This record gives sequence, structure tokens and C-alpha cells, in this order.
Amino acid sequence: MQELPAFKNPAKFLQTLAEQARIRLTYGPEFIGDLEAIPVGMTPRSLVYEETPHRLYHYPCRSGVGTPLLMIYSLINRPYIFDLRPGRSLIEYLTNNGFDVYLLDWGDPTPEMGLVTLSDLVAGTLRRCVRFILRQHQQAQLHLLGYCMGATFATLYAGMEPDKVSRLALLTPILGDDPDGTLQTIVHHQNLPMGLLDAQIVSGRQLKLFFNAVRPMQVIKKERDFWQNFDQDNYLEHFLPVEKWSNDCPDVPGRAFQEVTDLCIKQNKLVKGPFRLGAHAVNTHAITCPVMAVVAKHDWIIPQGSLDTCAQALPNAQYTPYLLSGGHIGLVVGRAAGQLWGDLKAFLDTGSVPAKA
Repeated sequence: MQELPAFKNPAKFLQTLAEQARIRLTYGPEFIGDLEAIPVGMTPRSLVYEETPHRLYHYPCRSGVGTPLLMIYSLINRPYIFDLRPGRSLIEYLTNNGFDVYLLDWGDPTPEMGLVTLSDLVAGTLRRCVRFILRQHQQAQLHLLGYCMGATFATLYAGMEPDKVSRLALLTPILGDDPDGTLQTIVHHQNLPMGLLDAQIVSGRQLKLFFNAVRPMQVIKKERDFWQNFDQDNYLEHFLPVEKWSNDCPDVPGRAFQEVTDLCIKQNKLVKGPFRLGAHAVNTHAITCPVMAVVAKHDWIIPQGSLDTCAQALPNAQYTPYLLSGGHIGLVVGRAAGQLWGDLKAFLDTGSVPAKA
């Protein structure tokens, strides 16, 4: 009979068991890592612009003034997934390779932000951040990179002011009603009437628990893997930062969140053509710059079909679909990340990369 991992190192097991009891009583039963004790986001940066709670950070190019690149993440989870640890940081890689990186951090919504609209975020905060960066660099265009819902925001902005975007990189994008998409299926089955979430702040933890319930075996597998490797420092060095990020979920402005799902999924507006976002005209069909859309083969949230949806939403762009092994998060911190980083740099530098779909 194979010896259980716990009894190969019983002292370490008892110590870990006590620590896990403390962590889960402090944060909740779904937590494994201590949020306060796991360092992340270590690349040097400075706060250069702020609209509380939204903050724009600058990560300077290591070799002097570089090409400006604005990175945008989702309202769900924290953007330090772009800068997890030294050696596992997309931001660190880009600043080492000729880019002045800017990161828009949406922060934690205040109670009155339940009425913030999608237009407020995209045509307001995001557009002002773009203009700030362009003034700083005295340039007419910059590169945009969006991840998950951040890719939606980046595309909406590019459809509003396409002349200001020189390259558009979309990681796991949500641009339409993708066939077999998990999020799309949930949205259609829930069928929440518009306005239901107005003035509401949606609990980030409750959203996380909901997605855990959609894929309960993933939660069980994670627990199993942790207890099989609890005494392996090399494993924990890789596991714990991602575990911290996975459970570090800010609350979400309800109205803006519902507008994203309604506009992109229920109405499929980005695919259909021009529309209005508040007082602003948006036409993703007017985007003509090079676009790279990246999807992971084993991503259970964003299906491979989203690459076809991107092609439909961006019919006049210089479009490159890119399909990579891995999962939703593995794109930037997993085994396949190194391959993506190099190809992403080539795309940002030249506007092209060999298609991998």
C-alpha cells in the first residue's frame, strides 16, 4: 500500500493543518492561501493617474523610453495576474523588452458605484487614461491589451476611437454570443431583466462561489493537489500566488456588469455592427489595426469558438487568431505562457505573428 503524503512528514502535516484551519476561519472555507502572507505584484511601478477607486500605474521600460502599452483587466479578480512573481510576470517581461507598460486597476467599488454604467468605465475612465498616456508620450496612438472582460473594454474603446489604437491584443475575449460558451449559457438561462442590478454592488466572493459551484470537481482536484504537495516548497511557490489571485475577488458594480452581459451576449451588438454606448458611437467594424485574439484549448469559461466571434466582430481588422494549450489563467502564468509572451511581443512589435488556430 502506498504511504499517504501526510504521513511522510507528519510534523509538517500537523503544522499545515493548523495553518489551514486559521486561514479558512479567517477568510472562508474555499481559501487555501493566506492573502496577506503571499507577495505578488513586485515589478517596480508608480501611480500616475487616479479616479478613485480606479488607478493607472506605470511600469517603466528598463531600457529607457519604450512603446506605450495599456493593459486592461476584468472587473472580476485583481490585475496582478499580469505581474504575479518575478519570472512569472508578463509585465516584467514586457518592460524588459522595450515597452512602457501602463495598467488600469479598477479597484474596489464604493457603494454609490452600483449605478456606474459601462459607458462611464469605457468612454469615461478608460478613454481619459488613454489620453493621459498619449500626452505623456506625445504620440497619437498606443497599443492596447485586454484580458477576459478587459478585452471587451479594450475592443469597445477601439471601436469608439480606432484612430488611437495601433495594436489590439485580446486574451480570452468576450465579444459576443459564443456557441457553447459557459458564461453565455449562464446568462441565457438566468435571463435577468435589465435594471435588476442597478444601484447594486455584486459580491465578488459570491460570484467566485457561484463559478466554483459550476465546476465543483475543479475545487476538489485543487484540494487534493494541495494536500499531496503541501510539503513541497517548489510546488507551493507556484501554487500559492495563483491561489491567492483566484480568491482575491473585488466586488463588482452591478449595473455595468449587467450591461456587459446584455450588450455582448444577449444582444450580440459587437458582431452586429454600429451601436451607441451611452452618448458615444461604437463601431467595432471600423477597427482596421492589427488584432491578435488568444484563446486556450482547455479554457472552460471562454470557448475556442470565441476566435470566430472575434473575426465576426472585427471583420476589417488585420486579424490573427491564436489558439494555445492551457487554461484561462495558464495563458499568462502557466507552462504555455513563455510561448505566448514571445509571440505577443512579436505581434506588438510588427503587427503580425503566425496564426495558431
